Amino acid sequence: MPAVTDIPRPTAGGFAFRVLLRVVVSAAVGAVLLIAWIWAYQSGVLDRVVNETSLGGFLLLVVVGLPVALLFSALLAGPVLWVLKVRPVWPIVLIGPVLLGLAHYFKLPDQFAGVGDKWTVLTLLAGASYGLAGLLTAPAMLKKR
Repeated sequence: MPAVTDIPRPTAGGFAFRVLLRVVVSAAVGAVLLIAWIWAYQSGVLDRVVNETSLGGFLLLVVVGLPVALLFSALLAGPVLWVLKVRPVWPIVLIGPVLLGLAHYFKLPDQFAGVGDKWTVLTLLAGASYGLAGLLTAPAMLKKR
């Protein structure tokens, strides 16, 4: 029977592959979440909700509904990443939306307007934000063992 100290340690190449996989999967999930929001916006679902509300309902929608929807989409990323075997998930779920918010604060979508239309730029930024969150939090993978 092998001793506890005989557990093989991950190799540098294995760890690098896991980090790369973490970054790519996180970026894909972030981009897909934003694509879902873009679809809801472009299909008119959000317009119908806004147009069919009174001013009081609209204010309630903006003050309560929008933050709840954003929280829901950020929290939806967690189970999706978990199913895709990205561990730990919570740092990406917390940091990804913050990085995307910082990109908006520093007006990065405007600076990359030459790349494509605004939806393409926003999707790429969402993917980059979640991917960067996955990279920045990769050392957390070592702590979970």
